[in-house]
Amino acid sequence: MNLNIITYCIYLPVIIFITVRIGWICYKNGELFLKNLFKDKAIVKSINNLLLLGYYLTNIGYAIITISYWETIHNVVEVISSLTFTLGKIILILAALHYNNIFLLQLTHKHKFLKQ
Repeated sequence: MNLNIITYCIYLPVIIFITVRIGWICYKNGELFLKNLFKDKAIVKSINNLLLLGYYLTNIGYAIITISYWETIHNVVEVISSLTFTLGKIILILAALHYNNIFLLQLTHKHKFLKQ
């Protein structure tokens, strides 16, 4: 049996769960963070929805690219190694993107506040 198919069958549900769960947590908690930065509720809702949409699109694109470049897997050890490396890499990338968004939003807010 082709071990790549088994790896994909494990990878896809895990990456979907990670994407949806972390996206929802960041969406709910990010709304509180954005309310502290911006007073207008319409802007907060719009920015939060755009961040969630960008997050989902980034994850879907990365998951598709990852699957298309996956090397051939020959044994169970390679399945586990490939899954842990790929999932670990995407989790680290998402953390970096998340903290980058927080930093840029705070920097933008401070810059706007200093100009007034």
